[in-house]
Amino acid sequence: MKFPVKSALAAVALFTAAPSMAALTLVSGGGCAVTTPNPDATACAGAYAGNLLNNNSIGDINLALDALVGGNYTPDVLWSALDPTKAMVSGNGDDPTGTITFLQALSGNVILGVHFGDAGTGLGDRTIFYLLNLAPGTTSLALNTQGFSDAVIIPSSAVPEPATWVTMLLGLGAMGFALRRRKARRLQPA
Repeated sequence: MKFPVKSALAAVALFTAAPSMAALTLVSGGGCAVTTPNPDATACAGAYAGNLLNNNSIGDINLALDALVGGNYTPDVLWSALDPTKAMVSGNGDDPTGTITFLQALSGNVILGVHFGDAGTGLGDRTIFYLLNLAPGTTSLALNTQGFSDAVIIPSSAVPEPATWVTMLLGLGAMGFALRRRKARRLQPA
C-alpha cells in the first residue's frame, strides 16, 4: 500500500476513534472583553451558555481553554484538579463590581473560569474564561459584571511561563550539542 493511502486510512481511523464533543454555545450579546475585569485580562473566551464549571462539562471546559489560548491547550484539565480550586474563590454576586477574593495570593499567568447568573441582564447563565497575568500577591479581582456565581482557578502548571519555554529549549539545545560532539569524537580515527 502506498504511503498516501496509508496516511489517509490512518487519519480516518484517528477521527472515528476520537470521542465527539458538542460545540459550545455562545450567549448572544454576552461576549467577553479583556478590559472588563480589573486588572485587565490578557485574553478571554466566552460567554458560553450555562454553567460549565461542573464535572459534567469537563470536555466543554477543555474546548473553551483551547479557544482561550488559540490552539490546543495541553494537558487537558481534569475535574479532580479543578474542584478544589472552587473553594479558593469567594465573592458576592449582588455586588455591581463583582469583586472576587482569592483565599491565597496569586501571581503570574492564571486562568480563571467564571460563571455568571442572569442578574437582570437578560443574558441568562453564562461562563467566561479569562487568562490573567497577575502581579505578585494579588488577592482580589473586580469582574465589573453583576451575577458572579462561582469560579474555578485553572491550575497554573498548565500555563508555562515564557522563561520555562526558554529554559526547556536551551536544555534541548545543550543536549543536542553534547550528543553531536560525542558522535564526532567516536568517528575520529584513533
